[in-house]
Amino acid sequence: MFESGCVDDLRLAVHAVVDAPCELATTAQQAELLVAVEEAQSLLEGVKARALAAFADAGGPEEAGAPNAKAWARRELRMDASEAGRLVTTGRTLTALPRVFEALRAGRIRPAHVYEFSAGLKKAAPGVIPAVEDYLVDVAERGEPAALKAEIREFLEAVHPEELDAAYIRGMERRDLQVSKVGDGYAVTGFLDVLTGARLKAVVDHLGAPSDRDDTRSPSERRVTNLDRLLTHVLEHGLPTRKGFRPQLYVTVDLERLQDVPGAAPARLYGWGTIPDTLLGSLLCDADVTPVLSEGEVEVGEGSAARTEGAALATLDEQLIRTAGPRRSADVLNVGRTQRLATERQRIAVKHRQEGRCANPGCHNTHLEMHHLDWWHRDFGRTDLDDLLGLCPRCHHLVHAGKLQAQRDPVTGQVVLRTQLGTRLGQPDDRERGFRRLLMKRQLREIRRAMRESSQREQGARAA
Repeated sequence: MFESGCVDDLRLAVHAVVDAPCELATTAQQAELLVAVEEAQSLLEGVKARALAAFADAGGPEEAGAPNAKAWARRELRMDASEAGRLVTTGRTLTALPRVFEALRAGRIRPAHVYEFSAGLKKAAPGVIPAVEDYLVDVAERGEPAALKAEIREFLEAVHPEELDAAYIRGMERRDLQVSKVGDGYAVTGFLDVLTGARLKAVVDHLGAPSDRDDTRSPSERRVTNLDRLLTHVLEHGLPTRKGFRPQLYVTVDLERLQDVPGAAPARLYGWGTIPDTLLGSLLCDADVTPVLSEGEVEVGEGSAARTEGAALATLDEQLIRTAGPRRSADVLNVGRTQRLATERQRIAVKHRQEGRCANPGCHNTHLEMHHLDWWHRDFGRTDLDDLLGLCPRCHHLVHAGKLQAQRDPVTGQVVLRTQLGTRLGQPDDRERGFRRLLMKRQLREIRRAMRESSQREQGARAA
């Protein structure tokens, strides 16, 4: 039974917060207020979505003289039609996905996360999103809506790979590039296909990175100045390196994808996302391939075979990593105290492990420096894969300035980042999530296999 008194209580509580002099609060109180307001807004957004969906389904708009919920919301809530439609969809999503509703009610996710679940339900085949709801809720609770969107998109593309090929063909047909004289300079306009655009972005990102910690130029100034130097150098000698490392394109693809296992995740191009098999095949024609062990242990040697959910990393100049005998995957790349700087293979492994981004939660910078969890000079750390963390120059500076702490939990073995006050920021090396993701991949593979068999039966029935 609904109690109308709770509406009056809500109004009183909101006005009490509105009238509070927040500018007189301490920074700790202001932070607490911001967190509380964000939690309240998320909860109330969920209540509004559920109420509007129930109102629409019960015929409320018609009783109020409006043709539909969108028209009623425009008139009574001063809300545009798109927002009203999204709220109705969100309310129905919260009914269809009970774990999502539970997470929103507990304040562990935001309405923007629910919008991504709604989009997934609309695009996916029946049963796909509910089948992986537990895992996706875990992703939503740990990250921003964009991360959830990318995860859902990857699952959908694993179930519907034909849509990737169609999008790739459409992009190839739109390719164009123009450099036109405009006023006192040139304007660059156009549309690039996935591969060409990714190559250009890799070069531009490389140019925009600071040359050292004393480089105070803005990113735009660095990009233009370094682009001019690059073009001059290319015209004279060829593409230069930075600290001996050339900008490259990286493509990761599960071994199952290469084996054409149904439901295997599509290949991923760093800086872009998933790519179709047609583009992957083109890249594999002239790319070097490096096997990267991402799960489990490996046995390589006479009479033994690899046992892992592996991944292949395609680069432009990397050679095959070889070993013999049963060893942990990191042991292949460890160099201990024999050298201080991470090897090129270690850099590739760390980049793959962190999906090309800084390990500091919320920081999406892609120009990474290798940090020893046990500092080389202070703690006599080792240059081993498990002791290396990829941080952008700014976050790396924060660690060495004492404002950010990166440590490995002695119990779980996970990397934990904390502020100088000890507040835990996140787990960039979440092994439990990786294991759960592996289970979800297997479940999606079964869904894809069932869809393929159903399609074959329908084709056989039509032929008969």
